Amino acid sequence: MRRVTSITLISLFLIFSGRINAQELKFGHANIQEIMRAMPEFKEMQETMEAEYDKLENQLATMQEEYQKMEQDYLQNAETLGALERQQKEQQLMETSRKIQTFYQSSQENLSQKQQQLRQPIMEKLRDAIDEIGEEGGFIYIFAENSGATVYQSDQSIDVTEQVKNKLGIN
Repeated sequence: MRRVTSITLISLFLIFSGRINAQELKFGHANIQEIMRAMPEFKEMQETMEAEYDKLENQLATMQEEYQKMEQDYLQNAETLGALERQQKEQQLMETSRKIQTFYQSSQENLSQKQQQLRQPIMEKLRDAIDEIGEEGGFIYIFAENSGATVYQSDQSIDVTEQVKNKLGIN
């Protein structure tokens, strides 16, 4: 009899504690893109990236102009050049073309690395603010609203976008 009473009491405790915990679960969501666009660090990153892109684009344009001049010079004088000289000019054109392609590819890689490098501290700061909001508000989860991962959002989910912005000192 004692065993049955103990089992019953434990069962009731688990059932009621489960109901209490289920009622206390808090879920939130935040519009990460909106928050990032409002962060001054993100705006600085964009300006830095645009300046870097412009610089590389100008270098590439200069290289392409030089190549076009070399090509025009070759085409205008090809008939008057000897076979060896023509072959050297053609080889020089191919090497210049390869250099331009290599420069373009390395520029793309460098831009990507630079963006990742600049974005990492911004994401860490954002993540820290969301973590603080989560801990302060007693949230179980805070989902990224526009990440594509949320398939259902209840009215009970709390939008913490403004709280995160306030934590970051932006609005």
